[in-house]
Amino acid sequence: MRNQASSLRCYIASTKSDHIDPFLEREGFGHGLVMFAAPEIGLMFRCRAEGEHIDLEFGAFFSLLKFLKTYLVKDAVSELFVYSSNPEFVMSFRPNSRLLAKGSTREVLLREYLRDYRIQVGFVEPQNNRCLISPIEYPSLPEGFKTVLKPNVRSDKRTEFKPFQRGIRL
Repeated sequence: MRNQASSLRCYIASTKSDHIDPFLEREGFGHGLVMFAAPEIGLMFRCRAEGEHIDLEFGAFFSLLKFLKTYLVKDAVSELFVYSSNPEFVMSFRPNSRLLAKGSTREVLLREYLRDYRIQVGFVEPQNNRCLISPIEYPSLPEGFKTVLKPNVRSDKRTEFKPFQRGIRL
């Protein structure tokens, strides 16, 4: 990892398609997908979701922040570099953006996460966006790598089968 104690590079993306497998559509699965990845710690996440494209991108962003706040060892990372291939999302962090208007739900939520992390958002070309690549392309973490993620002790002690989740609605 580049500088495990201070910064972490993360990638987000979303997709939305009008066409979906008929079986999945009948079962209520969403047409969109939210994704985030932090290759330096071996993290990749994908989930079906329903919403407009920009809402899906913000969903990926806030899902990443929620995951890191919940599962990162406290004070392991203080600065996040979040890269997206969606120019509208990246430009929404400029002053006077309607997507992060003062007092809006998104702006309030962002302010909450800014208490824990310094967050920089930047553009990355789609071919370099690490959450858009196949999971097969992700290398294993090196032997002896010490992860900065906390284990989820609640789920480790319970064994149960859960039904498929149909995703989230944004």
